[in-house]
Amino acid sequence: MRKLLLTMVLMAIVRLVSAQDMTQGYQNWYTYFGTMKLNSKWAIPFDVQLRVRDGISNKGQLLMRGGLQYSPTKQDHILLGYAYVPTYNGVSNTWLPEQRIFEQYIHKAKKIDMTHRVRLEQRWVSQPSKPGSAHAIGDWKYGNRARYFNRTQLAIKHKKETTPFYVALQDEIFLNLWGNDISNLLFDQNRFLAAFGYQFNTKLKADIGYMNQLIQVTSGAKTMNHILHFSVFQTIDL
Repeated sequence: MRKLLLTMVLMAIVRLVSAQDMTQGYQNWYTYFGTMKLNSKWAIPFDVQLRVRDGISNKGQLLMRGGLQYSPTKQDHILLGYAYVPTYNGVSNTWLPEQRIFEQYIHKAKKIDMTHRVRLEQRWVSQPSKPGSAHAIGDWKYGNRARYFNRTQLAIKHKKETTPFYVALQDEIFLNLWGNDISNLLFDQNRFLAAFGYQFNTKLKADIGYMNQLIQVTSGAKTMNHILHFSVFQTIDL
């Protein structure tokens, strides 16, 4: 366990040290993750994320995502979902939408608060029209992408007693797959997050932290975004 956490921290440090020749960006992400529980087996997870570029002064991206989840056990969850992701394009001065269908499998460890998630995405990303066109969208590109996500949450103790405070470490890698017109490169991006949080009750928690996002575009150029990341997690019983 300690070796895994140490490895994640060292990876983040190496990335920061080697980022001198990369384009740097600064963003704020505001995220809400909700889960509506229908019964012990079925649920509707959803999230809404506002991603603002250049601190709080510029437009960025809005992500709206949801799905239907089946849980064969308390540790295993299977989901089919859909996401709508409009992104602001400064060159065309328009919001260009992306549509996704995705499938995912989540496994939660029994002894520690660790989550593993594997997600497959089928993406349709709109492209800007040529200058002077009456339509904002000129074409669509299709791509397949795989993602692996790991999040570990560690409770903070005081005099051997668990407090409502916690530390969360997570990392997610994105890989482009076959049949991809969006990018012909395998590596798409990686996100590392270190956050400090508070557990209000068993159904509500929030955390704030630093996310380091490394992105590679089709040309091979890389951008490193430094992100102030704020999240709220809520479970709703219907």
